[in-house]
Amino acid sequence: MNEPVTLSASLKQDFTVENRTASHSWFADEPIELGGKDEGPKPTELFLSSLASCILITVRMVAQRKEWNTGEISILLTMNKLEKGVEIIKKISFENQLEEEQVKRLLDVSNRCPVAKIISNPIEFKFA
Repeated sequence: MNEPVTLSASLKQDFTVENRTASHSWFADEPIELGGKDEGPKPTELFLSSLASCILITVRMVAQRKEWNTGEISILLTMNKLEKGVEIIKKISFENQLEEEQVKRLLDVSNRCPVAKIISNPIEFKFA
């Protein structure tokens, strides 16, 4: 990931945020009970969506290279706030029966997707 990834966002009304990249746009919002209009996922849900998407794509790429017939691959992520930090619990399921070693390899690979690597390292925030 040597090329910069750029996203612009603007607050529309209340807490509704429009996110834009070169090819796509989507909304994030807070639920009604928190003062939002519920016009999109919460930012934490979008964060988990990024991680889940990256994990599933990475696992699928490895499985295809090895010609393993996984069938549909699904993931459940649960994020819990801890006293210090956060834990993310993941459960990955494969539609087709795989050998134990294949599952072990794919679960191991899931820890090394680009988004998982980003959040596993210190992140430095700078102002432009």
